[in-house]
Amino acid sequence: MTTGQIGLSGTGVPVTHWFRGTVNLHDGRMLPTDQLVQADRRPAVIDTPLGAVQFCVALGSDALPAAPDALWRLPNGSHLHRWRQGSATVDLLIGSIDVPAWDGGAPVPVWAGIWQVQAGDGVPGLVVSAELTDLPADAFGGADPGECLAAVSVENEHFMVSIGGPDSELLAMQAADGRLMPADWADVLPPDGDDTATEYGVRYTDPARVAWHLPGLVAAEVARLCIAVAWCPRDDDRPAAWFAVDIPLDTAYLQLIADPS
Repeated sequence: MTTGQIGLSGTGVPVTHWFRGTVNLHDGRMLPTDQLVQADRRPAVIDTPLGAVQFCVALGSDALPAAPDALWRLPNGSHLHRWRQGSATVDLLIGSIDVPAWDGGAPVPVWAGIWQVQAGDGVPGLVVSAELTDLPADAFGGADPGECLAAVSVENEHFMVSIGGPDSELLAMQAADGRLMPADWADVLPPDGDDTATEYGVRYTDPARVAWHLPGLVAAEVARLCIAVAWCPRDDDRPAAWFAVDIPLDTAYLQLIADPS
């Protein structure tokens, strides 16, 4: 198969990919599906040493079913899930990615999921959540945020698992940029990261759930959100999983669509 180059707007970084032509996230599509192989529909779940990470998305008061309406497999092993809810289309591009360790040490397993919601007639509001479920009895954890990072971490004597994505401050900056989500969201998202000041932002539920409460979309608007999951051996001096989930959407996207050769 002939490969081309993709350049995500704002990055200027070309990468070899498996499909022909050029794709840009500005065109409203996560990626073309005409060259993908369809797979059996199943929920998007990430298995970790401390349980399974499950996702939930609600458009207004309507929660998406766990299993998508369609599922495709990319040549590199990533998967594209697609739901059609009313007039909205929801995509999830998910798979394992390689993230260099922040300290130059051994890398750890990392999975990334990029959610995209494209409104048809409009969406009254969005909630996207990720939760580590089926925890062993000896596991403990909770909110574990950092600068521009919303995260939860769970650990026991042997392992640490982290789930992370943008915090409210970073969401507001992304909205102001207008590329990953509507620019007018910057007017209602808390710019200082104070999630108590507005109905929108990040909410945590113990022990291991993080949810992004986002404004609505008008017709044809698109919003995108990257959530990462990582795990590592328990080491208080090297919380590698927590550092690994602090990953930009563009970086994750480029790896999720990369040519396996």
